[in-house]
Amino acid sequence: MGLNSFKMVVRQLARNKVFSAISIVGLAIGIACGLVIYEIISYESGFNKFNKNYPNIYRVINQLEPSGIGTVLAEGQVHPLGAAIRNDFPGVVAAMTFYAEKGQISIENENGAFDRYLEADGLVYAEPQVFQIFDFKFLAGNPQNALSNSGSIVINSSLAQKYFKLSQGNESDALGKPININNKGTFSVTGVFADLPETTDLPFKLIGDYKSQPASNPYFNNGTDWQEYNSNTNCYLLLPDEISAINFESQLVSFSAKYMGTESPVKQKYVLQPLSKLHSWEVGNYSHRQVPEKALYLLGFVGLFIILLASINFVNLSTAQSSRRFKEIGVRKISGVSRFQLIWQFMGETILVSYIAAVIGLGVAHVMFIYLTDILGYRLTLDLLKNGGTLIFLIISTFLIGIISGIYPSIIMSGMKPVGSLKNFLSVKGNSGSVSVRRVLVIAQFVVSLVLMTGTLVMQKQIKYFFSADIGFNKEAILITKIPEVEKSKLELLRANLLKYPDIKQVSFESTSPMADWKVSNSINYPTIEPNLYLGNLKTIDENYLELYEIPLIAGRNCSERKNSGEAIVNRKLIQLLGFKDPNSAIGEIFSYGRENMKFTIVGVVEDFHAMSLQQEMDHIILSNVGFNIKEIAVKINPVTASLTGYNSSIDKIKKEWETTFPEDVFEYEFLDQKIAGFYNSQVNTLKLVRLFALIAIFIGSLGLYGLISFIASQKIKEIGIRKVNGAKVSEILTMLNKDFVKWVAIAFVIATPIVYYAMNKWLENFAYKTSLSWWIFVLSGVLALAIALLTVSWQSWRAATRNPVEALRYE
Repeated sequence: MGLNSFKMVVRQLARNKVFSAISIVGLAIGIACGLVIYEIISYESGFNKFNKNYPNIYRVINQLEPSGIGTVLAEGQVHPLGAAIRNDFPGVVAAMTFYAEKGQISIENENGAFDRYLEADGLVYAEPQVFQIFDFKFLAGNPQNALSNSGSIVINSSLAQKYFKLSQGNESDALGKPININNKGTFSVTGVFADLPETTDLPFKLIGDYKSQPASNPYFNNGTDWQEYNSNTNCYLLLPDEISAINFESQLVSFSAKYMGTESPVKQKYVLQPLSKLHSWEVGNYSHRQVPEKALYLLGFVGLFIILLASINFVNLSTAQSSRRFKEIGVRKISGVSRFQLIWQFMGETILVSYIAAVIGLGVAHVMFIYLTDILGYRLTLDLLKNGGTLIFLIISTFLIGIISGIYPSIIMSGMKPVGSLKNFLSVKGNSGSVSVRRVLVIAQFVVSLVLMTGTLVMQKQIKYFFSADIGFNKEAILITKIPEVEKSKLELLRANLLKYPDIKQVSFESTSPMADWKVSNSINYPTIEPNLYLGNLKTIDENYLELYEIPLIAGRNCSERKNSGEAIVNRKLIQLLGFKDPNSAIGEIFSYGRENMKFTIVGVVEDFHAMSLQQEMDHIILSNVGFNIKEIAVKINPVTASLTGYNSSIDKIKKEWETTFPEDVFEYEFLDQKIAGFYNSQVNTLKLVRLFALIAIFIGSLGLYGLISFIASQKIKEIGIRKVNGAKVSEILTMLNKDFVKWVAIAFVIATPIVYYAMNKWLENFAYKTSLSWWIFVLSGVLALAIALLTVSWQSWRAATRNPVEALRYE
């Protein structure tokens, strides 16, 4: 495009300021959304790719097929699996990892006292082969022998600097320094590695040698038990190029039979999960943050829809304004300019406008990145000079948007007849085709807006259901904190000291709260059910558990204070599994649990309550006063006191008593209601993201409608004036101008309803407990879309309808 053409574009934009602003702003927002979504998809799909062996790294997964349940995938493996694979398959590198996640770190300072740090994530125990599989850049120490000895540990650069007060570059001074974990084991630093990139699903910060994991895992049992599973114990493989994953999986069939036997009550086999799927597959990963591939595809389609909305706006406004360029086109054609040349001229103008919009879109994208930080959990930035991929995407996508937005208006305008153009009119035949396409495009805008709007309302309803559903117990005003392994007398002393305060209502020691993010799950056996097929969720409780959480008994009694009495309180679902309809009939029955056949006698039955999030089915619950697996303390704060003075005073009292009882342990707590709310963070953030793009889609559509009604009103000034002179009312004029928009919304509603019904029905299938797709949601979306459309066009319609008819007839 030459300088003259550039000047012409600038003049065109200046001549039609309102329409130009609407077109550019719409395109700018569309380009910004496309850029933001591209960055999100690039970030999420780039996890773990920094590992040079990325294509050949796999995780071993258990594929189970229990009768009547379907396929179940589980990441937890037995501890000796890695050594057995290395022994039976020379050339295959295998490494076992146990991800403890959290841990208390104690570092002796120069004064002989201990600095204590509670690390919320990153503590792992691994076999030395982990450094052969994954890329760790060692700053100090040798990865080949860093985990060879018992009590060895390697840490990342940030922790080395924090623990030992080192400056960057002096991490080697950490070698040989002692680190105590959970007051149970002292380790010696044998290596320091650079912090792993943010785009990793392996948030390893402290890596202790595998056999020293009893400091965090009391069930390790020397790592030789082929029956001890734990979801935090994983096995990673590095396969040589000549061995395919499919072939290796087939070899694992006989391997499994050799070590695990063939008498499992469920069909079980090993499958390999590629590292590329660690961030997106349905099996859990260490980061507790997974983004399914279909979610990225959906996000990509949303971005494409918004870009199309912006392009539709441009097409509508361009074709609507084409009549203003009649004379220019006529003069050019008479001067010998071909239709092909005109098309390229108009296309060049559109592409230039797109790049102007792209510059503005960069600023809009920056603002969106700031807003999205809390939703995404990370901050994206635009650095076009350093990130060549983003720059290329921006250049190419903007060019394509210009092409898509400009091709139809260019064909329409270049097809105008010279004679008609010079007379300032467009043939009815040609104009009717343009109007028809414009009508279709506006309907398409409404369809996209309705789909996003209805989807947002359905998601909002499901989230509300999560937070308002009856979960079967009281979660309010309950403080939870992890407790160290200590003698029972210390726990009872802590309980007594806490209950001295009037604002402390009840105290209970437990493995987990009624609803938790982990569980102890083993098979239930009873004469009336198939052996080893059904699983029970065992929760360690004390005699105060039911009262604290307000879980009512429907039959029998509470468990006694005596530990390991074999007494169990079960939920209604479990007694129904055993064949009892009447809860009272189940009292006194004895069933077995786990591979060691623990015997439990049913002394009480409670109503069903949700032990995991509402995304999952209810479990068979076993509440028992067993003496092991006491992990945390639950403190019920008096709601009356809390409402009057707040929680801070009570928290200070709990902390004071904690530090008196456990002076070597850091006090960290969370409230149960907040913890449960955190189970749905992913869905809440998805809702916020969809709601944002729905609002953007509605805004872009409204911009287009405003520009379109402005043009329509200006084209009908004479008609409106004549109608008013002949006695037409303002309401009749408004009806004439707005009726097409009402029809378009109605047609869009009919098209959008089945689309969004199907899409949201599929989305709700992800949850075991879900809301219903109520008819009023679809009606409300339609009414809102109609209201937005009418509000958008009514101002210009009103101005046109109330204009002095004398001025209208004097027009031109």
